[in-house]
This record gives sequence, structure tokens and C-alpha cells, in this order.
Amino acid sequence: MNWNYPFGTTEIIFTFLFIIAYAAFFIRTIRVARRLKTTARSLIIKFFIRSIAFALLIISLLGPSFGESESDLKAQGKDIYIVVDLSRSMDATDVSPSRLEKVKFEINRLLSATLHNRIGLIVFSNDAFTQSPLTYDLAALNLYIQSMQTDLLPKNGTDLCSGIELAYSKMMQDVSATNKSKVIILFTDGERGAECNASLFNNLRRFGFRLFIIGVGTANGSSIKDRNAFLLDDDGKLVISKMDLNAMQDLARRTNGSFYRVNNETNEIAKAVGDINSIEGQLIDSRRVAIISNKYYYFLAIALGLLSLDVLITVRTFRL
Repeated sequence: MNWNYPFGTTEIIFTFLFIIAYAAFFIRTIRVARRLKTTARSLIIKFFIRSIAFALLIISLLGPSFGESESDLKAQGKDIYIVVDLSRSMDATDVSPSRLEKVKFEINRLLSATLHNRIGLIVFSNDAFTQSPLTYDLAALNLYIQSMQTDLLPKNGTDLCSGIELAYSKMMQDVSATNKSKVIILFTDGERGAECNASLFNNLRRFGFRLFIIGVGTANGSSIKDRNAFLLDDDGKLVISKMDLNAMQDLARRTNGSFYRVNNETNEIAKAVGDINSIEGQLIDSRRVAIISNKYYYFLAIALGLLSLDVLITVRTFRL
């Protein structure tokens, strides 16, 4: 038998008070019986009943546990690289407050819903750069996410393939990622599509990579903020950024991936999270633990039964 709580000061005080109170009651009852020239035999019975009941109450207070059972606890996780488009078009406002700000918000939702995973962050425009390697430290990762801006990278433009290829290379070179479930989550407005090398798509399929494409934007598009004005092209015309829906769906098809939309009317992040969580992860930790149940109520029930019996037994110190 195990105990959930130690025999401490509280139990000692209750025991001491019980002994003093019952000794005083015992002595007083014996004296009264002698003066009346009677016997108080039932007092002995009540003493045993009350002592046993008191002991059972103390035992229930200590939280006895027995009848242990064992269970296997398993923690599973995946390796996930979040790849974020930081081209100037991500400042477009067809998704409030802007495409990039919406991406930051949705990534935080995604992180809170996909626990026990190693997550890294890659940003790209014309070129791709690793902001954070795969890590379990989500607090540090969140700092990188909040610092993302479209002027963070030295060159502008959009090259989806560079971000996907860098994520693929990082996970293939990571020895600890061997045999792990590998996931790439791409956040982009999909303005220019993706003209990647066919070998990249083949390798993604061959090595079991799962690509989740989150398209942030609308087909109608919007203008792009440029400080206090809007971005103009070389001819002085207003630049309108539009999401190429067909190109994003084609990219998902060619990589055996999945495509989800995020804008002011449609938000499929919850569906994406569900699909990501449904992927079987690698076993991170497995432990066999003993499950112990507090059985105090057995002792408490018996004690209450004895106290009820005690009420029915009287001590007669005189006869009528």
C-alpha cells in the first residue's frame, strides 16, 4: 500500500486530541458508574469502535493507494519547416490587416495546435534563408516570427522553389531527422507560381515529404503598401498583386501535397492543422508508468458505518 500524503503534524495533533478527549470521557464515565454502583461494560465496546473508526478516518486522510496498474505513455512528434514568403506582395491588403500580418497570426495558431514537434523557420523572396533551425523552443521561434518583414531580405522577388528546396536540404542533411515524418508548410500569396526543377518534386515524393501550401490572398488582389503610398511599376502604374490559384493547386498536385486558402472570407487553417496532426509522428519518448488510485473512500465508508453503530450503543450508568 502506498500513501499520497505523509503522516504529518495535522494527523499527530488529531491523534493527541482524540487520546486526551477520550481519556477524559472514559475516566468521567467510570466515576459516574461507581457512584451509582453500576457497571459501564458497553464503554469498552464503544472504545474499540471509536478507536477503529478514528484510525480509519486518519488512514483515509492520508490517501491510501493500492491495486497499481501500469500504462504506456507515448509522445510522438514530427519535423516541420515553416517556409514564409517575404516578397513585397505580402504587404498587400486584400487580407486584413495585410497578408504578412495575417500569416504571423495564423502561424501562432498553428504552433499552439501542433505540439511535441521540432519546428524550424525559413524565409524567402528571390533567395531563401534559415531564420531558425529545427527546435522545440517555441518561445524563441515566436520571436523570429514576429520580427518578419518584407524588407528583411536583401533582394526582392518571389522564388517559391528556393524556400522549398532549402527546407528539403536541411531535413535531408539532419542525421537526427532520419526516419522522422517530414513536413513543409509553405505560406505564400502564390503570385508567380512555382517553376521548380522536376527532380525536387520527385525527391519530395520519394522521401515521403508532405507539403502543405497555405495560399494567403485573393484572385482579385489589391495594391501594395509602400510606406505612406502604394507601390508603382516602372511605367508609374499602380501595382496590383493577385494570387494565382491555379498555380498553387498545380504545385500541390505535383508534390502530392495539399492546398488551403486564407483570406477575409475563407480560412482553412483549422483543416490544415487537422491534416498535419493526422500524420503519424516518430516516437520521441515512451515510458511505462504506474497508475495509482486513491482508495480513501473505502476506509471512510467503514469509519462512517462504525460511527453509525456507535450511536446505537448506549452506556448505562444507572437503572430505573
